Amino acid sequence: MKRYFKLYIVYLKRAINSRLEYKKDAFIGIFSFVVSNIMHLLSLMFIVRSIPSLNGWSTYELGFLYGFTMLPKAFDHLFTDSLWYVAFWYVRTGEMDRFLIRPVNVLFQVIAEVFQPEAFGELILGISLLVTCGLRIDVNWSIGGVLVLIVATLFGAAIITAIKLITCSVAFWTKRSGHLTQITYNVSDFAKYPIDIYHPAIRFVMMYVVPFGLIITVPVTILLKGGYNPFSVSLTIISLAVVLNCIGYFIWNMGLKRYESAGS
Repeated sequence: MKRYFKLYIVYLKRAINSRLEYKKDAFIGIFSFVVSNIMHLLSLMFIVRSIPSLNGWSTYELGFLYGFTMLPKAFDHLFTDSLWYVAFWYVRTGEMDRFLIRPVNVLFQVIAEVFQPEAFGELILGISLLVTCGLRIDVNWSIGGVLVLIVATLFGAAIITAIKLITCSVAFWTKRSGHLTQITYNVSDFAKYPIDIYHPAIRFVMMYVVPFGLIITVPVTILLKGGYNPFSVSLTIISLAVVLNCIGYFIWNMGLKRYESAGS
């Protein structure tokens, strides 16, 4: 473990230096993510402004929910964005070969190789929305509420990573699974709205199949509306993060055994 920690620091420094070699490009990337999310937020606000409330959620409450949506996704984006490359390119082009010839865990190499500073744009905007909207609404900042928010941010990011790991590993059998990963990841867009507005089938998927509702909507609902036990939800999120990552790592290793080089 100590060896991998030291190796990760080395990989991280190299990845940061690589991304910041062209500083303007890095800052443009951060700025573009901020602008993109602002446009999505404005679209949401336009919809909400057309009606008094959305299933009892005010404009600022929806803004608070939207802000929190960005936090676990930003941490996942910051550290594990390389899994998209596996899904779209690494397996299909045979680029996985270079990870296999080193005496280091392959998944560790893939994840540690990429660091995405653009995610800071999501973090900045997400935190700004939480603060701005939180000052205008009644937020239950209890111990349980704060705990579930922290757990959902950190372990929620781990769950998002596990979902990406599972779907990107399919590429070892199909050569490319980027579209599957994209479709699954896009379920997170539904979490930007109160989960109760959806059909029971969609709610089931968001809570138990692709659990973006559990890690995003439910924690915010606890803070704003109550109705859930924050300690039970926190334990569920932590347990699910462990289980999904174990499943993802198992599927990854099974797929890695099926990997065939492109031969070029």
